[in-house]
Amino acid sequence: MEDDEQIINNEEVIQPDESQNTEEVELANPSSEQSGEVSTEEPQGTTDEEAPDESEQEEEKPPSRREQLRIQQLLKKYGDPQQGHAQQPPKSSSEMDYSKELNADEELIKQLEADRNATAQRSYEEGLKRADFIEWNTSLRIDAPIVAQKYPILDKNSTEFHPAIADAVNMWYLRMTGYDANSRTVKDPSISYADFVDSYMELVEETAAQKNLKTVKNVAKQAAATGLRPDGSSAKRLNLNQAPEKMSIEELYAAIGQKPPQHK
Repeated sequence: MEDDEQIINNEEVIQPDESQNTEEVELANPSSEQSGEVSTEEPQGTTDEEAPDESEQEEEKPPSRREQLRIQQLLKKYGDPQQGHAQQPPKSSSEMDYSKELNADEELIKQLEADRNATAQRSYEEGLKRADFIEWNTSLRIDAPIVAQKYPILDKNSTEFHPAIADAVNMWYLRMTGYDANSRTVKDPSISYADFVDSYMELVEETAAQKNLKTVKNVAKQAAATGLRPDGSSAKRLNLNQAPEKMSIEELYAAIGQKPPQHK
C-alpha cells in the first residue's frame, strides 16, 4: 500500500527524460529572401502567347526542417490517418541479411529472422509503454496539488486530512488506471487523477444526500407512528395497519412518511 501511495504523494515520481522531449516548433513564415521576388516585366520580344506560365515554372518547395519537425510532432501525437494497422517498429538498415551472411538452411534463417523481429517488436512496445507511463506520471504530478487544494480531506498538510479516505481514493485510482509498481507501467494513462477524484467526490456526496434523506423520512415516520408531537409530548397513537379509507388524516400522512400540514 505504501509503495502505491508514493506515486500519488510525489515521494517517488519519475522525472521525464528531457532528452526525449522535442522542442515545440512553430511553422516558419517564408522570408522574402527564401521566396524571392518575381519580376512582372515581360521580356522584350516575347508575346503573351509565348510567355510561359509562372505557376508551371515554379516548382513546389520541399518543407523546411522546422516544418518537417512540426509534422513529425503532429504525426507522433495524433497518429498517421493513413495507417489503420498496428504500429510496427522501424526496420534498421544495418540489419544483417542472414541469407547472405550465414551458411545455413532456409528454416534456420527464417527462425532467426522471426526471433529478431519478435525481439524488436517487444523492445518497441516496451518503449511505447515507457512513454505512456512518463506522460501519465507527469500529468499526475500536475493534478496532485490541484486535488489537494480543492479537497482538504485529501491534503496531508491540512488539519482536515483523513488518511483512510485518501488511501481509499488513491488505491481505487491506481487500480482503475492499471498501475503496476513492479514494471512501472500503466494500462490506461488517459484517466486523469483530477477528473477521477471529482467523480468520486460527486458520488460520495450524492450517496450521503440520499442516505440523509432516507434517514429523515424514517425519523418522521417513526415519530408519527409513536404519536410524538414536535414539542415532545405524546399524542394519540396512530393505527397504520387499518385500511386507508378508515385512517385519519394524521394516519394517512404517517403512512407515507410525511407530516400533516399545520393549520394556524
